Amino acid sequence: MSKEIRIATCGTSLTYQGDYFNLWQRQVERGLREGKQSIARIYNFGENGADSAIGLTFLYRALQTRPEIVVLEYNMNDAYIARSISVAQAQANHLNMISQLRANDPNVKICLMIMNAPVAGGLYPVSDRVNWAAYAQNYRDICAADSQLTLIDLAPGWVGATTTDIPDGVHPTKTAVSTRSVPTMISSLRPLIS
Repeated sequence: MSKEIRIATCGTSLTYQGDYFNLWQRQVERGLREGKQSIARIYNFGENGADSAIGLTFLYRALQTRPEIVVLEYNMNDAYIARSISVAQAQANHLNMISQLRANDPNVKICLMIMNAPVAGGLYPVSDRVNWAAYAQNYRDICAADSQLTLIDLAPGWVGATTTDIPDGVHPTKTAVSTRSVPTMISSLRPLIS
């Protein structure tokens, strides 16, 4: 009998994907099953408009699934200038979430995931997230300082993206996510699945 590995994905609308609910989660589940004895089951705790302060408040919901793996994705909205969350505060929020997750289960595997960068020409101006790169780098820095964390950096796959891929400047199309993000998600999570 196959073992179920529970993965909780916590993040912004890029995790929730309101128009394509569970868009990438189902694709990643299928990809993680290939050649494995375990069955990955992804629970989606993405929230439209969530940032790391909101994520910190609602982390308990993910804990109720007793996940073996947790993916955190909040840098897009932490970077939104209207939120007034500094890079330092975003880092503190994430370190707090990591501490809570480990207190709940010392063996939990935690991933920080950088999604696509915003692009010019959409409904949401790039100037709303002018320091996006600093918030993405924050994830890289947190993971570099803690060898137990896994960085899932999707940003390189979005180099050259336009509003064809990301019509509103922030939220990619189903096709673009499938081709530009899902393969990296699978290859990053696969080593964590026994």
